[in-house]
Amino acid sequence: MLSLAGSGLSGLHRMTKMQVRWPWGRLWHERAIAAIAAIATVVALVVPERVLAQSNGSSFTDLASLGRLLKVAAQRPVMRCRELVATGAPSYTVLTAEPAGGPGVAGSVCRVHGAVPLELEFMLELPNPWNGRLYVLGNGGYAGESVTGDYGMAERTRAMAVGFAVMFTNLGHDRVREPGTDWARNSFAKKLDYAVRGLHTTTTIAKDIARLYYGRRVQRSYFDGCSTGGGQALKAAQRFPADYDGIVGGAPVFDFVQLQLYGWNNQMAVLNTPLSREKVALLGQRIMDLFDAQDGVKDGVIENPLAIDFDPVRDLPHAGPLGPGFTDAELSALSRIYRGTFLDGRQLAPGVPVGAESLGQVYATADFGFAPPESGWATRLVPDRQGHMQQRANVEGWLKYLAFEQDDPDMDITRFDPGRDLPRMQVMSSIMDAADPDLGDFKARGGKMILYHGWADVGVNPIMTVRYYEKIQRTMGKGVDRFVRLFMVPGMFHCRGGLNVDRFDAAATVIAWVERGEVPERIIGTRIEDGKVVRTRPLCPYPQVARYKGIGGTDNASSFSCELSGP
Repeated sequence: MLSLAGSGLSGLHRMTKMQVRWPWGRLWHERAIAAIAAIATVVALVVPERVLAQSNGSSFTDLASLGRLLKVAAQRPVMRCRELVATGAPSYTVLTAEPAGGPGVAGSVCRVHGAVPLELEFMLELPNPWNGRLYVLGNGGYAGESVTGDYGMAERTRAMAVGFAVMFTNLGHDRVREPGTDWARNSFAKKLDYAVRGLHTTTTIAKDIARLYYGRRVQRSYFDGCSTGGGQALKAAQRFPADYDGIVGGAPVFDFVQLQLYGWNNQMAVLNTPLSREKVALLGQRIMDLFDAQDGVKDGVIENPLAIDFDPVRDLPHAGPLGPGFTDAELSALSRIYRGTFLDGRQLAPGVPVGAESLGQVYATADFGFAPPESGWATRLVPDRQGHMQQRANVEGWLKYLAFEQDDPDMDITRFDPGRDLPRMQVMSSIMDAADPDLGDFKARGGKMILYHGWADVGVNPIMTVRYYEKIQRTMGKGVDRFVRLFMVPGMFHCRGGLNVDRFDAAATVIAWVERGEVPERIIGTRIEDGKVVRTRPLCPYPQVARYKGIGGTDNASSFSCELSGP
């Protein structure tokens, strides 16, 4: 099997020189490689945007699986690209429709830039030929990505190369002009576009435009997102079950109240007792010394944090003359971080799972460009190498303009009082959140959904996702795993990176589930360093975990089986 995991545009161009034996024939190989190279050149002409796309970044890399999709007859356009500028409707306007690529170039693309009042914009990329499918890429953070920039370029390029129409949206604002949550100030319309309307509206429009351009309806539609995009995945399944046949949702931001209470607790813990990078390194080493081998393999990865009993006061060395350790104030802060957010003895949000403290892989660019290793706590609980702290800004931006019916520009973490302020959050929570465990309508339509979350994600707490999935199981009873499965990724940071494998093609997996009925019993994850695969591991459907068989190399997926957690 050929995997393109981690290929940036340079990697896509290098593929044209590869010699590979293809199980479905060399012709498909040549066409796919030519299309990838051509579209990579086309998409590279857009304005650069130096941000990380909030997706795993590995979608459409499993060409061995995707090759079977080309059994579907290719569809050619029935009209010229520029004619689409005259096809708008009262609800939207096509601003531009421009062909990219020359005549006869495999993978030529019609790029349609559209707008919906107030400031909702979308980019729809229509390849020639088309395989009858639509791929929609989710957003990251507080959204506002430029639709004429290079957001999600690698995924878009690979999807179009195998014939998918591709769409993404800015969710109704421009984050350069209005950074953070400034866009939401005094604008209920923009809040609705961000939380509810934006993705659904533009998905519907994209299907309409594709029908006009190709002369036939979209046969299958898929959504893929992580972080904010993961929350969009759940909201689509809950509110708009007809939008997509297959959904991939990673590290989902689906319960803003719980997520921001979690972040608020972290920030209050370190407000008066900041933790140094050196102390976090000591913390990570101590945790690995105590618990790394508990899963049967000493590999620098905590396989199942839920099985770990860690108490900072009991398990960490105290500062003193005998060696490095932690002060009483630091131990108190750490206890609060790992314990979670409580009010009157009731837990409002879980604490940080163990296993993210040590240095792990991070990336400088969306296409896995190299960056020096960082702790999973960097930018959340301790500054990164550049001194950046992201979590406090995220929490305070939400508190000011997205938490309450009436904006509160003066609110910050020190003014926030959960006992007083939680009741005021109900209205905005009903708009922002996607925590409904009843997915009956999505199931009834035959929809399939893959959720995933890194166990070492300190930005979006993975325990929240596990608890939500368990609510789905309780609400819908037996057979939940016939249409939705959760794959936890040990050691992975937010959406990607970390201490373990972090590259896997969930998009190809959900397509195979939808179109061929191939139930994902496991997904193979890969770790790549310096361009080389150094580890593969199976990702198991929750509540199963990967257990070492006792024979074979511990960096080989074949040495592990998926089993229920337990002794």
